[in-house]
Amino acid sequence: MLPATSRISLRSTLALVTLALALCAPALDAQAQGPRGRGAQAPARTPARPAPPAPAAQGPVEPARPPAPPPPQDVRFKTTYTAGDQKTENVTFVKGDRERFEFQDMVLLKQHDQKRVVQISRAAKTYLVMPAGMPSPTTAPDASPAAPPKPPGVVMVATTIVDTGERKTAFGQQARRVKTMIDKQPMAGACDTSKQRVETDGWYIDAPRALAARPTEAAPPVPAAGGCTDQINATHNGDPAALGFPIAYTTTMLGEDGKPSVASMEVSEFELTTLDPALFEIPPGMNAAMNVGELGRALSDANEARLAADNAGPSTAPVAKIPGVIRIGVPELTNKTTTTVDTRRLREDLIDNLVAAKFHVTPLAAAPQEDLQKLAAERGLDYLLLAEVTDLKVAKSGGIGGLMKAASKVTGGGAQKDPTEASIAVKLVQPDGKQRLSTTAKGKDGSTLQNSLGLARFAGGMYMTMFMGPMGPQMMSRLYRVSGLTGGNLGGLGMLGNPALFQMQSMSLGMGLRTGGGSGVGIDQTAGAASFLVQQTMAMNEASSAGAAGGPSYAESLAEALDNASKAVVKGLEKK
Repeated sequence: MLPATSRISLRSTLALVTLALALCAPALDAQAQGPRGRGAQAPARTPARPAPPAPAAQGPVEPARPPAPPPPQDVRFKTTYTAGDQKTENVTFVKGDRERFEFQDMVLLKQHDQKRVVQISRAAKTYLVMPAGMPSPTTAPDASPAAPPKPPGVVMVATTIVDTGERKTAFGQQARRVKTMIDKQPMAGACDTSKQRVETDGWYIDAPRALAARPTEAAPPVPAAGGCTDQINATHNGDPAALGFPIAYTTTMLGEDGKPSVASMEVSEFELTTLDPALFEIPPGMNAAMNVGELGRALSDANEARLAADNAGPSTAPVAKIPGVIRIGVPELTNKTTTTVDTRRLREDLIDNLVAAKFHVTPLAAAPQEDLQKLAAERGLDYLLLAEVTDLKVAKSGGIGGLMKAASKVTGGGAQKDPTEASIAVKLVQPDGKQRLSTTAKGKDGSTLQNSLGLARFAGGMYMTMFMGPMGPQMMSRLYRVSGLTGGNLGGLGMLGNPALFQMQSMSLGMGLRTGGGSGVGIDQTAGAASFLVQQTMAMNEASSAGAAGGPSYAESLAEALDNASKAVVKGLEKK
């Protein structure tokens, strides 16, 4: 055992060694990391360069997204018109500077970029190309230059527009209720002496860009009898900006008799979309008509072929029996004369008269009498009405004919011509062959209001009562006959299908008042198209009623003969 002093010395020695080792540790560590050997020095450290960033993980590369397509600019809308118990529908398409109007069989293309209008009959597979603008009725081939027209006068047309402040949501937009009144007053000396007032209560939305950018359309002046065209002085009171695209309205038309005629319109479908440009082109496989007459004949042939196919069907359904109503079948008239006559038109005129007398009438294609009797029995008809044109002649200029010519010269009513006479034989036969009635009716020129005016002049003078008045059914049937609209009616178009009324609205609203984009306001967007079709139909009607080139027209005398024949049939059936 060490003495105490030795133990203290040893402990001190160990403490000194431990301290020395602690002080020498950094140097020894540096020598261990540097080159070996006595006196070696550790190299000086250079600043470390920052390490490049690690590459990001590569995922699937997304393709660049295409720009969002522009919102659709084209417009399609369906419109329903109501007048009394008559309803009609049409569809309108608008794409840029082109429009398409569909009304039953007929299609109207307005190609503003080519300044032309294309009228298409789908049933007849025929089209007619015309310069842009409303057509003018044709003139009978035998017409001589008209007498000098009466000097024009002045017609005042005042329009009042009132925004009621009422609003509602329609087709995603705010619609406003606006009332308008158009008052037409002829001044002293005016050719057109009729007074009219049109009151409209409607709902309007702002017109889409495609509609607002369309060219402004106005009807041409409609001449009064004798070719006189008045000066229209249009004034307005109210803000036309309240008007726009009509989505619904009710129009009340008041004529000089004070009796109101009411027509209404409602847009049932309205959408902004992208339309196929092919909709605004002539479909392939169509035949081109050279003029209005050729288009009218193509339509007539298509209707007759459809009628013949229907009558020849293996299972033709019987005509529904209405208690107390006589059912009559009327085939196409036959023509015994050497003069060309539109016997299909005469059949429809005869049907007009019988329908007005409250008979149920079925048109039939021409066929031998035995086949017609069999068809009548199959269809449950009570009678067949067989009619034949037996005589057509030009009357002498003396007597009543001379007085008519003189009156025409005095009144400036147009070209002078020798009056004509017509005879039509009719037979009323039962399906079993038993004859109920046989008579011959005659007619002369100038005996009926309708024919003495002529269809086009009649339309121009009747204005708002054209489709609503007493002669409305007959006018409508004429439109069916020529334009191929046998499956429905035009009566529901009311004021819309009247070219003269469209002109009146154009003068008071479309030409004098305009909104942004330059489009006429206050006029139904389909008014121009409907008015075009009606006026084209009138042109076809006059073309079909004209006689052979250079020869007389027997339209007036045949019309009176048919009227007298119809009266004889009605009288004979009333006796039963």
